[in-house]
Amino acid sequence: MGMRIGSMFPLQEVGEKPSSYFSNRGEDVQYFLSGRCALYACLLDCTKNNTPNIAYVPAYTCETVLASYVKAGYTLRFYDVDIEDLRPCFKTEDLQGVSALNLCGYFGFSRYDSAFLRECKRRNITIIQDTTHSMFSKDGHYEGADYYAGSVRKWLGIASGGVAVKRNGTFSIQPIPADEEHLKGRYKAMEFRKFAIKTDSDSYNEMASSVFWETEMRLRRMFDAFAGDQKSKTILDHLDPTFLIEKRRTNYQTLLDALTPSSQCRPIFSNLDEDTCPSHFSFYAQDREQAQQQLEKKGIRSTVYWPLPPMLADRERYGQASYIYDHVMSVQMDQRYSKEDMEYLGKILTGL
Repeated sequence: MGMRIGSMFPLQEVGEKPSSYFSNRGEDVQYFLSGRCALYACLLDCTKNNTPNIAYVPAYTCETVLASYVKAGYTLRFYDVDIEDLRPCFKTEDLQGVSALNLCGYFGFSRYDSAFLRECKRRNITIIQDTTHSMFSKDGHYEGADYYAGSVRKWLGIASGGVAVKRNGTFSIQPIPADEEHLKGRYKAMEFRKFAIKTDSDSYNEMASSVFWETEMRLRRMFDAFAGDQKSKTILDHLDPTFLIEKRRTNYQTLLDALTPSSQCRPIFSNLDEDTCPSHFSFYAQDREQAQQQLEKKGIRSTVYWPLPPMLADRERYGQASYIYDHVMSVQMDQRYSKEDMEYLGKILTGL
């Protein structure tokens, strides 16, 4: 059956007026092919005049984030992440020899120890914030960070979603010209998604997914500091996120109100604070595979962010992150969905 909830975005239309939402984030803002390309560009700039040493990174994160640090020459040192609210479990004693800290707010919610971050600044540790999940939250950009790097592609339909910000000064590196094969695949996938919406044909959704993952896996094999394309830049430079933010917040709260939690659906964030714009509705399921299968039968596609990355070889040292990898799952609740969709989703999640 076709999916009622859970699908790719069609291509975002260009807004009517220029926007400074991204350009005002720092002294130098550049757009890249993807979030990992943006992060890698920040790391290249960071290590231009400094030898990369140890990066203090979350044990719960995406493989592509860790791959960027490894490719840039860093040794990884992990910190655990709390199960209850995905708060970083920083340890001051871990900072010996660290030259860069990766900071992340999960699914739109920023929960970190500001005093620890100030200690990092005192030690001249570069703070790089992964803003992919917190891109549109009021507190989603830590003011003490040196760099912001993230992707807009989880928020709307765009071919090149990478945004890199250097808060002070200008980037010392120039982006590599965009990979044309990847761009062709991205636009083709979004075109298939547009046809799927127009014709209500699930075969177009399947084609969109197939092309998307083909281009995605190709990028993972050969990512670099690839620039974004002009069409994507125009979309980002004319983006007014007001509706996106308001609708996602409304949908998240509607879903919370419609849900009765259980061992198969335990929300990670059961309260929506005024600063947060959620990227997804994320929860723990005791039996995740069963929950995903049940949702699929009801027309709801779920996603696991993220599979266990191979860089975390000693996962038993990070018991909380290990639990998260085994039980976390997410569903969409973005600006495309109605109140009725969210009430339906809440009913189905309650029945898992």
